[in-house]
Amino acid sequence: MSAFLPFWLLGPALGALTVGYWLAVRRPLGVSGVLARFTRVDEERAFDRGVAQMQAGSAALEAAMAAATAEMFGLAPEAILAEPSAEIAITTPSGRDCAPPPPLSAHLVFLLGLAGGGLLVALWRGQPWHAGAGLDAAFAAAVAQGPLGLLALVGGGLLLGFGASASGGCSAGHGLTGCGRLMPGSLLATAVFFSAAVACSLLLRGAA
Repeated sequence: MSAFLPFWLLGPALGALTVGYWLAVRRPLGVSGVLARFTRVDEERAFDRGVAQMQAGSAALEAAMAAATAEMFGLAPEAILAEPSAEIAITTPSGRDCAPPPPLSAHLVFLLGLAGGGLLVALWRGQPWHAGAGLDAAFAAAVAQGPLGLLALVGGGLLLGFGASASGGCSAGHGLTGCGRLMPGSLLATAVFFSAAVACSLLLRGAA
């Protein structure tokens, strides 16, 4: 098996995955932000501990306020906690607001799933998965092959990482989730990096 899957199957599947991810966890589907968290593991673990402490403190504060209210008005604390007021329901954040980042362990599973899924697909398609296997004739003609080609990929990856950090997201976060939610910043970022990609492709084709 060497042919790619048809666009009419991959397009809806990718769209459903992007929208479903947002609906499930209220976070954009992106990779660069996840990778960036693992460049500062100690800070991210401290952040996770702080979030857990804040959540525990908020729950304790809410319980204490409910008990004080019940004592003042002669109500059951359980009834106060079980029925939020209409004001809270009205001021709920809109659908564009993101949820807090998930624990670092969840993002680790996400990255392992990306790498493991790519490996499984390569094996299923009967393709080699060693380093440089994806450097086909077209890439070699435009850039190089062998170690030079791998070096070009590393350099390109560093530039992509810098661009994703500067723009606050990558092609997945901006191009998929952000554009799907009609976020102005994501629409602008996607237009810029796709224009740059087309320009670089034309320049490389002309140099080859």
